[in-house]
This record gives sequence, C-alpha cells and structure tokens, in this order.
Amino acid sequence: MHLVMPWFFPFAALAAWLGLRAARALWNEGEGGRTSGWWMLILMLLPFFFWLIAQIQPREGMLR
Repeated sequence: MHLVMPWFFPFAALAAWLGLRAARALWNEGEGGRTSGWWMLILMLLPFFFWLIAQIQPREGMLR
C-alpha cells in the first residue's frame, strides 16, 4: 500500500490542530460555547478523516 495524496496530510493535520485549539477556547465560554466547540471540532477533523479514507483504496488494476 502506498500513500495517496501525501501532500494533503500536513494541511489536514494543521486544520485539525487549529480546530482543536478553537474548540478548547470555545468550551471555556459556557454552554453555548460547548455546542459550538463540538461543531468546530467535527468540521475541522473532516479533512483529516477524508484523507484517511482515501488511503484505503485498491491498487490500480485490481478490479479489471
């Protein structure tokens, strides 16, 4: 298995890290901030999650 889109990993990891920092800042603002923090965390982890899904694909020519 080889990495697909290895250039995307740093961008996805950076987005996830920034989302985690923003979510932690929002959680300290109270109940409304917690809801926003969860949404921020989920949305910012999506690029990283999609990159992980892209790694699980068959090799070229396996379905032919």
